[in-house]
Amino acid sequence: MKKNIIEFLLEAEENNIIDYEISHRGGHYGLGVNDVVSFLFNDKSENVREQISDWLPNKVGVYCNYLGGGLRGDIVGGGYDKAMPEYAGKLIDEFAQCCKNRYIEIENESNINEEEDENGETNWEAFGTNRARSKNIVSAY
Repeated sequence: MKKNIIEFLLEAEENNIIDYEISHRGGHYGLGVNDVVSFLFNDKSENVREQISDWLPNKVGVYCNYLGGGLRGDIVGGGYDKAMPEYAGKLIDEFAQCCKNRYIEIENESNINEEEDENGETNWEAFGTNRARSKNIVSAY
């Protein structure tokens, strides 16, 4: 790959093609399947890229569920079909991890994960979210 995944994501953000919404109620961060497959598998034939696209959801990236009570769950990837070849799955997993890292960076820029606010008060939503994430809780259901 000519550029790394993080550079690709930042450029996609600058070009407003990243689909994301990140808030105290959960959210998502990712791109359309065609953009992701074109970037990650640019050295593969069109037929291979089409097949890989068929094994992926329409949006590729990560999401975070709202658990209720001000708590957010762990940030997880959207997954892919079990038929995905191992080499492609590893790249998709790497892409999802970079999306997760970027999601967390955006959360941290807004201070929603800080357990203490500027007045020294406990931010119980952040406290609970951080504990839920440490236990890999994804959903309340």
